[in-house]
Amino acid sequence: MKTFSRFKSIFFIASIVVLIFSVSPPASAWQWPSNFTITTTGTATAGYAQTLAWGALLEEQTGMKVRVIPSDNWAERARAHKAGNSDLFITTITEMFGMMEGRDNYATREGGPYEAGVFWPNARVPFGFIVSKDSDIKTIYDLKKRKPKIALYTPSPSSALNVKALLAMVELSEKDVTFIPVTTWGSSTKSVPEGKADVAYASPIAAVSFEAESSAKGIRWLELPREDKEGLARYTRVIPGLSFTTNSKGVKSALGVHMVANLSYYLALASADPELIYQVTRWLGENHSKYKGRHADCEDMSVEMERENLDLSQRMNYVAVHDGTKRYLKEKGKWHPADTAWNDKNKELLGRYIKAYKAAITAADEKNIKIAPENKDWVELWESFKKDIPRFGITVK
Repeated sequence: MKTFSRFKSIFFIASIVVLIFSVSPPASAWQWPSNFTITTTGTATAGYAQTLAWGALLEEQTGMKVRVIPSDNWAERARAHKAGNSDLFITTITEMFGMMEGRDNYATREGGPYEAGVFWPNARVPFGFIVSKDSDIKTIYDLKKRKPKIALYTPSPSSALNVKALLAMVELSEKDVTFIPVTTWGSSTKSVPEGKADVAYASPIAAVSFEAESSAKGIRWLELPREDKEGLARYTRVIPGLSFTTNSKGVKSALGVHMVANLSYYLALASADPELIYQVTRWLGENHSKYKGRHADCEDMSVEMERENLDLSQRMNYVAVHDGTKRYLKEKGKWHPADTAWNDKNKELLGRYIKAYKAAITAADEKNIKIAPENKDWVELWESFKKDIPRFGITVK
């Protein structure tokens, strides 16, 4: 009887141990890291304010210290991300393409294409061109009536390209305008009400645009007429990947104006822990109702918007979606079979650019060519290495 009693005791203890382990979380249960860093556009931009808004809730709910670092220099922001100094960073689709093609300010030794993936939508951002409220420039075609002064925000290659795209749309050469160099997004927008420039590329949702609108001189937005289809085609030949829309966001003076629509994303390194990216993506998707009212652009951060963006970009050469994000989209039924082939093709395209860029740098070093975007020899050498690689943003069948 004692032996049987001892057996019952052992069986009871073993059963309790099994029960404990069956209801306890596994040793590999997800733990949020101590820090999460996001590099954004400058302090005068909507992207910075928006990220502070949802980042504060993420920090509150997960215990992570969420650091939001603003930077007005798009190329420096990309280089910092490439070096692993941030988990995410904000960029528009057009900047993203310029970065991966190693154009303009991105064509440095530390810059150029690198393995990154689309993480989550930041915003569908409207952009346009402003003049002072009392300017005699009433339409974009009035630019041809005199030699206008146009602000040129060179730290953002895509901003500079949009200015040149506008000139292409109205068939005006660069020698027919005077460029006014500016170094920050805020100074670009302010250059018009301050009288330093006649025209500037701006966004109606940026904080600085509200400031400019309420200034003594005020601002007015130039329409990019939808009926000028040939002109709009010339615009997108200069800067692929854009679309145009009648604006419904931001300052009152921009409402109802037909202008550029540029998708903006948070990007993650392709090598980033897919579990971390999945968990943050999942948090953003599941908590959208809790943070969407904290900033106007947070409305654009839903899983439905991510799906809409995929639909818009499906026929384009693009940057691939991060594996962690893809996992969440699959769970939500927002990843379609056709997305996989498209995504794999995009990974291959980016791989070609990365390989070519490394080869070009090696060739430049062998020939003692300085690797700098202002060095014509380097630019021509890099162009020769990528000339047979398809461009990003180009529509494919």
